[in-house]
Amino acid sequence: MAVTIDENICNGINACTEGGLCIECCPTGAIKNKEDKPNVSYFSCVDCGICVNKCPNQAIIAARRS
Repeated sequence: MAVTIDENICNGINACTEGGLCIECCPTGAIKNKEDKPNVSYFSCVDCGICVNKCPNQAIIAARRS
C-alpha cells in the first residue's frame, strides 16, 4: 500500500510552509511535483511514513494495513 495525500488539506507545494518537504524527504522518489501538488507513485511508495511525519499540514495519510 502507499500513502495518500488529502487534497482538501494540502495547499500545494508553493503554499507549503516547508516548500514540499514531502518530495525532498521521500527515500524512493515516489512523490513528485505535478502541477504544484505532490503526487504519489503507488508503485514506488514503500509506505515508510517519513513524509507522513514531515508534512506540516498533516495532509499525508499512512496506508492502512489489514
